[in-house]
Amino acid sequence: MINTILVIDDNVFDNAIIKNYLYGERYSIVSAQNGREALELIESRNIDLILLDIVMPIMDGYDFLKEFSKTSYYKEIPVIVASSLDNTENMEKILEFDVFDYIIKPLEQINKLIFLNKIKSALKYRNVLLELNKATRLINQLSTKEA
Repeated sequence: MINTILVIDDNVFDNAIIKNYLYGERYSIVSAQNGREALELIESRNIDLILLDIVMPIMDGYDFLKEFSKTSYYKEIPVIVASSLDNTENMEKILEFDVFDYIIKPLEQINKLIFLNKIKSALKYRNVLLELNKATRLINQLSTKEA
């Protein structure tokens, strides 16, 4: 199964670095230039992981997280924030949304193996969540039949 990664970033250079890091891996990559475009993609595509920038036009990463947290997908799709905002106040504001990880830009200074490990860990986490949800539904069905 090929996982789909949604990259939400308006910076062409950062998008190119991410695609370069993921080149040769078994991932499908889709891109959005802002949060609003990303929300539309999430509704129409099966997304397994989100890589999110914070500073973007139209709908920034904060507003995206606010809207995304209202969707049914919020608990099932891990988000890794990649941002140049590295002060404590911004990080705390972002981490309140229970994102999976936070990467400080510039991306070209991040080791490719570390970057890929973060991606793989987030996707494993997603798979565990999906299996847990499936098991919970099965338990609920069984307990309903017994009652």
